[in-house]
Amino acid sequence: MHDLILTKGKIIDVRSRRILEADILIKDGIIIRIGSLAGEETEKVVDVSGQHIAPGLIDSHLHIESSLLSPIEFCKEAVRHGTTSLFTDPHEIANVCGRKGIDLFLKQSDIVPLDMYVGIPSCVPATDLEDAGASIAIEDIKELIPDRRIFGLAEMMNFPGIIHDLGDARKKVELVFNAGKIVDGHCPGVTGDNLKKYISNGKNDDIVRIMSDHETISLDEVIEKNRLGMYIALRYGSAAKDLERIFPGLLKANIDLDRFMLCSDDIDPFDLSEEGHVDRIVKKTREIIQKHTSLNLEQATILAIRLATLNPSNYFSKFYRFHGFPQTGEIAEGKKANLIVFQSLDTLEIDKVIHNGELVVTQNKYTGKHPDFDYSEFFGQVVTGKTFQPEDFKIKPAKSQTSVNVKVIEIIKDSLETGQKIVPFSVVNGEIKTDPEKDLAKIAVIERHRGTGSYSLGFVQGLGLKKGAIASTVAHDSHNLIVAGADDEAMARAVHLLSEKGGGMVVITEKADYFPLKIAGLMSTSKIEKVVDDYHKIKQAVKSTGSPLDNAFMALSFLALPVIPRLKITNRGLVDVEKFQFVDLY
Repeated sequence: MHDLILTKGKIIDVRSRRILEADILIKDGIIIRIGSLAGEETEKVVDVSGQHIAPGLIDSHLHIESSLLSPIEFCKEAVRHGTTSLFTDPHEIANVCGRKGIDLFLKQSDIVPLDMYVGIPSCVPATDLEDAGASIAIEDIKELIPDRRIFGLAEMMNFPGIIHDLGDARKKVELVFNAGKIVDGHCPGVTGDNLKKYISNGKNDDIVRIMSDHETISLDEVIEKNRLGMYIALRYGSAAKDLERIFPGLLKANIDLDRFMLCSDDIDPFDLSEEGHVDRIVKKTREIIQKHTSLNLEQATILAIRLATLNPSNYFSKFYRFHGFPQTGEIAEGKKANLIVFQSLDTLEIDKVIHNGELVVTQNKYTGKHPDFDYSEFFGQVVTGKTFQPEDFKIKPAKSQTSVNVKVIEIIKDSLETGQKIVPFSVVNGEIKTDPEKDLAKIAVIERHRGTGSYSLGFVQGLGLKKGAIASTVAHDSHNLIVAGADDEAMARAVHLLSEKGGGMVVITEKADYFPLKIAGLMSTSKIEKVVDDYHKIKQAVKSTGSPLDNAFMALSFLALPVIPRLKITNRGLVDVEKFQFVDLY
């Protein structure tokens, strides 16, 4: 007796790049036979006449925390969109909670309705220019690496440490590579001899130890990395959409795409709910293929799906072999039965999803289990160490000065990079103030993990705040409390509310609007429908400050990230990222 038969489907063979009509026999989560299965006995037969069957989609790199959803809730929605495997880096929660945060993801991976594998965050804290809530050391990596749920070392962001042999970055890579698992990369703009040194972990022996990159600046850089043996994850998330910028050039240059794959990196709850997950990226990929090649709809679809199935599965094959897991990524005998049934090839709308041989989505409705989980030990992760008053946000230059030139963080539209502007300010009654008419707001980052009371002040242009303040405990990478405002009193009120509530996002004008993120100040305990609704409301509430931005909170969250140029702010001060050092406000 077999578990499941899919009959009369049109199978998308991503390896041979063709479509064939056949039945699929599944037992114990494995594809046993493909062909004519008339007369076979089984527990369940599903007729998929006329529909297309594809391998389940794979997200090769993402941070679930950016969706503001718990891993369980994220995976329930992702699988509805055809994602049956994902490789997540819990870098955000590890910066807040350390090993406890990683352990949370490992426990959730046992109960989610898809294959969720976890990478060990490589850089916690990300830099020594900020105060994170925890650190992940070599000993933690040694203890975690044998775990069957751990795929390897997540993105090695400390490329200067690898190139110049600083700290223990090379030791971390060597440990995981020698253990037989994956090492993901992160090296924007690195080329030439430095790239060879980075990929080989400083050995320059042509062995690829750091195996992938999802941070790319130019087409030439992507081609060079791929030529040297790296896999490239083409990113199409909510914040960064490198796929649109880079993929057309790859197609025009006729580059072999076998070592290219797709990833979301970061996706917000709106995009996930309304547009989809990896299926959204596949649709965009197909659109680009059809625009820039002569491939027809069927050929373009197969190629796009291959980039989200067979290619990432090949990349992670070392991990699969390490634990003896059946490989996924294609429909073939002996492979894991992670499958999608599309309503049509034209729309790529998903009808059914099979994970590990079980139907978990039917008629695009999630029909799997709804596990409960107690997150209470992750509540109340906001400890500022003092009660902030309006006076704490006053910026006072030397008493003798009547005017000062101030370094201002300049938000660049649709970019994680920021500029630096030098703006003259008058000193009035011993302080310099915001100037809403010139879109000049104050910004502060407050350490919120250990209650040290450490904080810094600066100015930002580009949020468009005319009045009030906005604040959040989502502030990459250390996720301290970040607040920006047009007046000191509103900033103090915002900080007090987040401290009292235990994290989330808040808008202060005449009233206070609050979106709770109870899990470590990063994720909600609610279902996706409520998260989408609450997130929409808090984004709309920002309009009351006068800000024209569609998502001011996303822009705000990256202003504390001192690894992306040019000017950023952490709880320790203003950072010139290109020099990788603190700079004076004046």
